[in-house]
Amino acid sequence: MSLLINTHRISDPAMTIAIEPQGRIDPEDASLLRDRFIMVLAATEPDLIVVDLGAVPAISEAGIDALESGCREAAANDASVVVVDCAPQVGEQLRRHGLDGLVEEPVAADN
Repeated sequence: MSLLINTHRISDPAMTIAIEPQGRIDPEDASLLRDRFIMVLAATEPDLIVVDLGAVPAISEAGIDALESGCREAAANDASVVVVDCAPQVGEQLRRHGLDGLVEEPVAADN
């Protein structure tokens, strides 16, 4: 296993928790992502979970299933989920699986 997952609270008036996987989310690592959702929901009762995939170059089908499972758990606990900073290929995989509503598109900087 080479997946590392950081978790921290984001300064926000609402209870917002960031989950930040680092590395490929392979089939053998997917349960770590699912378990992190469960841990965050049990420990903090967040309003929002921000999943930052900026350090995830690839995600397996099992990883997508783990993300979907985490989203269902969050919804069951009245928490919203948003996915940010996806690599283009990861974002495309999420869209193909119907998770495009979770993916926050980057905001273009004004020049």
